[in-house]
Amino acid sequence: MHANAERRSCAEAPEVIVHAPGAGEAIWFLDNLVTVKASARCGARFGLAENSLPSGSETPFHRHREDDESFYVLEGGMTLFLEGGRAVEAGPGAFVHIPHGVAHGFRTRSPVRMLVLCDPAGFLEFVRDFGVAAPRAELPPAAAPDVPRLVATAERHGIEILGPLP
Repeated sequence: MHANAERRSCAEAPEVIVHAPGAGEAIWFLDNLVTVKASARCGARFGLAENSLPSGSETPFHRHREDDESFYVLEGGMTLFLEGGRAVEAGPGAFVHIPHGVAHGFRTRSPVRMLVLCDPAGFLEFVRDFGVAAPRAELPPAAAPDVPRLVATAERHGIEILGPLP
């Protein structure tokens, strides 16, 4: 491997994606630090990100029209809420796959670090569009989300916001 392979941008090496630990495109998205490891911009057919979230972080209840979404919890614990009133507890080592079209959301019970896989890679374009480039590899400052902008951005990326968690 080339000595600087982990530092190459996606445009320079679209066939191979290599990131050193902690490396990748860092985005502040809501109260998350999202570190993109692979995406369509890099030539991947899927999206993979490492997400760090504070305790009490939650998503709205939502549905992806195109992307399947999978979660692999590395650290911490969370509750995933699925349509039909089902709730799934997920801690370190847990894997949850949610097919496109299935309404879901989650709330963290503690700080969480997890891998998020989306197929195809469209969800990460939503993260980029709504989020901002992280100036530091840490959680963003606490701030209330711009809900109308979140809903409009989600809609442009094939994500339907259904409301608060059940």
